[in-house]
Amino acid sequence: MLPFRTNCSSALLATLLTLASGCYKQSPALSPEQSDANEVFDIAQEMKMLYGNYDLKTQTSVTSLPKEKSSLPAAGQQQMTARTLFNAFSDPKSLVLVTFAVPASDETFDCHACSPTIGMAVFSLKGLTWTMDASSRAVTFAGEWGKPPTDVQLVQIGPNRHAVKVIDVGRGNGETTAVLQILIPWNGNVNLGLERIIADDDKGGCDARGGLACYANRRTITFIPKDKVEYYDLELKLTGTDLPISDAAASKRARKVNGLETLKFENGKYVQISRQGDLTYVDDAVAKREDLR
Repeated sequence: MLPFRTNCSSALLATLLTLASGCYKQSPALSPEQSDANEVFDIAQEMKMLYGNYDLKTQTSVTSLPKEKSSLPAAGQQQMTARTLFNAFSDPKSLVLVTFAVPASDETFDCHACSPTIGMAVFSLKGLTWTMDASSRAVTFAGEWGKPPTDVQLVQIGPNRHAVKVIDVGRGNGETTAVLQILIPWNGNVNLGLERIIADDDKGGCDARGGLACYANRRTITFIPKDKVEYYDLELKLTGTDLPISDAAASKRARKVNGLETLKFENGKYVQISRQGDLTYVDDAVAKREDLR
């Protein structure tokens, strides 16, 4: 969990980014042989390959996973119930599954900071057989009140490479914040390849007449294609306004913020190449954790 997620005075933004929700993506046209294979390779098969079991009636799998992010990767095991969140073809022979898991018998798992465990698997069709090429039952945590995020999208991060982009949105005490998470298959595993705050505002609690300053900022996400590279670079461009730097009574107006961060793919994740301009108030609070410089 990000530090501000554990404090109900902060949360996460929903009004930006035109994203596909966690719905199923229509698959490309398949050959007759591929169609035959796909007729028998369904959600039940995918979930069973990832978790080892699947109940058709409840449409769930049962597994042991960490309940909290602080217990990753293995400590604090607890019985969890896993469900499908997102399922999409990246090409006719490659399929991506994203899941979410919550404690199987914890009726109290409905707090603001209660985030489901997000898992992911990548399957490929070899001949007439589907195999699981990369997987992790616990890539990250996302969502709130025991519910998973709804903004999930398959994105192309290289000429022949795909990842899953998750926008984790939450609200609390008038503030709304959004966090970008990129889930990337890598060497048989699935990594949390990047996590960044991409939007923040206090529209639900500010007072433009002289009380709490009203602000709203966002980052646009752009993958930069390059010739003869396996993975694209990534740019995050910051615009908007933010809390005033000073707490003085005379400094109640929001300040403008602008910035540009460029990242490259390296060893299974995106790392910062350069950053220019401002950080936001929320960025400063988690700068060390997100490796912002």
